[in-house]
Amino acid sequence: MIKKILASSLRTINMPAGLFRNTTVRFILVGAIGAIVELIVFLELVKVQHGIVFSNIVAFHIAFALCYFLHYYYTHQIPFVGKRNVISGFLKYAGLMYVQLFLGSLLLWLLINKLMWAPYVAKIIQIGAVTPIGYVIQKLVIFRRECKN
Repeated sequence: MIKKILASSLRTINMPAGLFRNTTVRFILVGAIGAIVELIVFLELVKVQHGIVFSNIVAFHIAFALCYFLHYYYTHQIPFVGKRNVISGFLKYAGLMYVQLFLGSLLLWLLINKLMWAPYVAKIIQIGAVTPIGYVIQKLVIFRRECKN
């Protein structure tokens, strides 16, 4: 269903469909959507006086849920092959994301609390720092296709 919605959206705005056949391009697109959602939620929570760590955790979880399903069904186009595989993939993805959350929160704390950076600049740097590592781990470990001989 998500593939149909995204495909029809691409036709509507005249995007070259061939470009979106590439997993890396789809990863970047989904990542950009997740980053934008995470950034907006983070900044809005900080604006209403929630702490940096709390705001980061809430924003992270919202983006996490959105991105897992988009990566699973759109980026890597993994067919549904049973609850066990979906749950296993989700747990691997969650493990990676929680490591990224911990490291990202540490980086935000350092940039904002110690170096006095503006929260929006720090958040953009934090997202940019963890994204490439996450992509490699997702591609090689979490969403890799099984080879059948």
